[in-house]
Amino acid sequence: MHCGMRLKSNIVTMGLMLGIATTSVLASAQVKNDDAEVKLGRDGAAETEKELKIVADPALNARVTKIGQDLAAVANVTEVPAIWGDSTVKKFVYSFKIVEDKDVNAFSLPGGFIYVNKGLLDYVHSDDELAGVLAHEIAHAAHHHMVKLLAIQRKMQIPTLIAAIGAAALSKDHADSGMKALVGAQLYMTAKLNTYGTEAEKDADHAGMLYMVKTKYSPVGLLTFMERLARDEQKSPEIDYGIYRNHPPSPDRARSALTELADLKVAVNRRDADPGLRATAAMGTGPNATFAEVKMYKTVVARFSDDGADKALDRANQLAERMNRLFDQGLQMYEVRISADKTRIIGRQEVLVTFKDADAVTQKSTVPQLSQSVLDAIRNLLWQDQFNRPVGRLQD
Repeated sequence: MHCGMRLKSNIVTMGLMLGIATTSVLASAQVKNDDAEVKLGRDGAAETEKELKIVADPALNARVTKIGQDLAAVANVTEVPAIWGDSTVKKFVYSFKIVEDKDVNAFSLPGGFIYVNKGLLDYVHSDDELAGVLAHEIAHAAHHHMVKLLAIQRKMQIPTLIAAIGAAALSKDHADSGMKALVGAQLYMTAKLNTYGTEAEKDADHAGMLYMVKTKYSPVGLLTFMERLARDEQKSPEIDYGIYRNHPPSPDRARSALTELADLKVAVNRRDADPGLRATAAMGTGPNATFAEVKMYKTVVARFSDDGADKALDRANQLAERMNRLFDQGLQMYEVRISADKTRIIGRQEVLVTFKDADAVTQKSTVPQLSQSVLDAIRNLLWQDQFNRPVGRLQD
């Protein structure tokens, strides 16, 4: 049974008991140098992990931890004004763990305890996209979203709540294990089901992107991740991806990311952040020949043969580079055409490719026929590239 289902039976009583339980859990802290918010998260994490299967794979954990710590180092010294929450910077010791769960999801607990589902790691296409998700979760912790939510539930101001739980943590009394488990379940369900609220999610996207620009990770990764989520959500609306729950709609988040990137003057090079969007060049073989070919979205765009002067793979790499650059710059169908002599494809006044007799002979075709075929392929790919952005409504 899914771990979340085992916890749902506790939710009805959680709302009534949360105030008592929070204080009870924190009462066990030995806090000369401990932070009450960290203690809350640590106890919540201990209870949460009783319900989860943590992935031990060293390579996966090293990847997640490296990216997460790069971002956490920025969050620990950078104050980003909060849209929702509290932007006061606390230097948390962040931890990152992978959960054996196929949902495309991640969640965080107070004090910097971050969990990433294996399903999300399988879904992202690059470190930049993974960094976008981790930055979002770090922002939840850095802007104290869970503490604010608890304060709202208890109808207290955040400083008052922190003071109250801090005082409780100084108590020598031991927390009741049942209450401790209850708080752990409450924190887990709130974080995993993404019930912070729309404004908190917007704040986490915003702050996360500002953290990313101070690292080597491209904030465009958050955009390509959101665009793919939106596209998949539209194709399979019946699928309840975990990360969709109670978030703003993914197309809206993608539009917000585009606006943020424009404000930050970051070039929207989607193919750097998502290798799945790139044109690539590689060697291939046919029944009677060896050739180099360019592919994009599993479509063969063009094939080249050595002609003695130019190597086929060099020509294929040149076409792939030019396509990637111009597609990211917003190349339009009407800007792509065949030259008057029908040997070249022109894109935005730049020669994308020139075909030679050797290419035609290898493919048992003619140079004009090859040119027309490649023109059609590139135009179809430009249409598909627009389709890969949610319902074509995003404007760079």
